[in-house]
Amino acid sequence: MIESSRNICVICKGSRRLCGRPVCPILLRFRESVRVTMEIKNRVVYGATPPSLVVGERGYPRISLFPALPTLLGEEAKLYDNPEEWWGNLSLEDIIRLRASMIYPSIKVHVKRDIRRSNVIDEIQWMIVSTKPVESEITLSRNPVPTLRFDEIIKPIGPSAPLTKLRVVGNPSVPKPVERVVSSLDIRARDAVIELYKHGVSIYDIIRLFSAGALGMHANRRIVPTRWSITAVDNIVGDYLLSKVKTFDRVDEVLLFHAEYLGNHFEIILLPQSYSFEMIEVWLPGSVWTGRSKAPVIVENYELWDGRCRGPMDGGYYAIRTGILEGLMGMRRQATVVVVREVRPEYFTPVGNWHIRESIRRAFNVKPEKPSSFGELLRIISRRLKVDVGEIVSRSRIFRMWLCQEKLTKYIKP
Repeated sequence: MIESSRNICVICKGSRRLCGRPVCPILLRFRESVRVTMEIKNRVVYGATPPSLVVGERGYPRISLFPALPTLLGEEAKLYDNPEEWWGNLSLEDIIRLRASMIYPSIKVHVKRDIRRSNVIDEIQWMIVSTKPVESEITLSRNPVPTLRFDEIIKPIGPSAPLTKLRVVGNPSVPKPVERVVSSLDIRARDAVIELYKHGVSIYDIIRLFSAGALGMHANRRIVPTRWSITAVDNIVGDYLLSKVKTFDRVDEVLLFHAEYLGNHFEIILLPQSYSFEMIEVWLPGSVWTGRSKAPVIVENYELWDGRCRGPMDGGYYAIRTGILEGLMGMRRQATVVVVREVRPEYFTPVGNWHIRESIRRAFNVKPEKPSSFGELLRIISRRLKVDVGEIVSRSRIFRMWLCQEKLTKYIKP
């Protein structure tokens, strides 16, 4: 349920739009799930996984795996789990429809005991190592039941049913770096993630491999819930990038980037100081999670030179951090960074934090603005944000440090 007051949904039933959303995400997803379940005959589904895998966390260490696939074949299946292609091309409704039209067979496993003695897990890992769609056949114990699951970190999940049998029919396309790391049983998971990232493997493919228990030393391999895997991979990649970024010279002027997608607006400010990073999230009234709040909800997280994160951390913070450090790496510069994420009513249901990472990445692909003063910086930002920029300045630790901290150079003549 995405609205904090369940009574609204009961009264509305998706038709009166009492929550103010442009469409009812519950009905949108339900209709697509019903459509795809009607295509299933004799509880057998034949299709091509993008590849896609969701690993639950409830009941850990005995949890549920959901290897997902749409009921179609060929390269077109890749679009069903391809955030790098989604950004800027698909609407919120498009993404919900795609995710709701995949089948999510479920199987209960122990994260460690079953990983080396389950034929189904072997087949799932065989699917996941591929970077292209893999033809597969699944047999379910019953017809799938449409589900209504939305999450801020994980992409939406469609109809599910217990898995009886899974068979990989096609030949996975496995890049050499992936094949080498997956088959190596004496490399730590952290080192494996960095190795794959350095070879240009998509961070989304790395997350799936990490989650499926395909990385790490033989005795330590285990299946990892998707939510944990996303944050873990972002953290590992971010720490690796940070070790490089800290060796670069500082930017020599204030730079300003921005991006907007799915009702999320980002302002990215680079200040000419040593690395530190602050994220300020502004959830406007009417956006997901704010319920009927009439005032913006503002959350602040930050880290200083030591890289130790402070504040109520979540997966979104680490996704933004990855994008920022990738941008600085591309510039071969370090900076003090402030990111303002303004979540607007258009973002009426969560679809995972991939869009945060991708928005930051896209922002760095555009030539930055160069405000001549802090006042001009605030004026530019205030024209694009809906929240009062004074609220941002008052909540930002880095902005306050920037404005108030005395600099030694002030007292030294050149």
